[in-house]
Amino acid sequence: MNEVQREAQRKRCLEYYHKNKKAIHERVMLKRKADRLKAERLKNNVVIPPVPQKCIAKKEIMALIGIKALMLDKIIKEPRYCMPKKVATHIDGSILFNRAEIMDWLPYIREVCAFMYKRPPIKLTGMAAQIVQFMHRSKDMELYCDELRRKQLDGRINNG
Repeated sequence: MNEVQREAQRKRCLEYYHKNKKAIHERVMLKRKADRLKAERLKNNVVIPPVPQKCIAKKEIMALIGIKALMLDKIIKEPRYCMPKKVATHIDGSILFNRAEIMDWLPYIREVCAFMYKRPPIKLTGMAAQIVQFMHRSKDMELYCDELRRKQLDGRINNG
């Protein structure tokens, strides 16, 4: 921005400020008061209980149970686990469940998850690791050879 635009913007901001001075001052004072009260509560170790929410997201459920997203998806799809039905879908696409129903269902699923078979993670050691390295290194060569084959089939290889 050049100097003329900056000066014009500064004038607009000052006009807005002078026009709405009282409202701005009230908002600032309310914010300061809230911050001061919050600091006093923290200093006195007074904890305000949070407002209980009616819905719970899949992420929170995963944290409560202690499982990954893939496992939770399997549990949701499987009728034998008796998972409560979803209540709604949030704007960002996250699925919401009724918190009270989930809290009632939680001990049951924790016990079930304790006895679920968990496959051991795959470890790449020895020859398998070398094969993976070889495949990564030869990827460019495969692409080049595929391109040559494609040109040969099209008849472009003879034309240059």
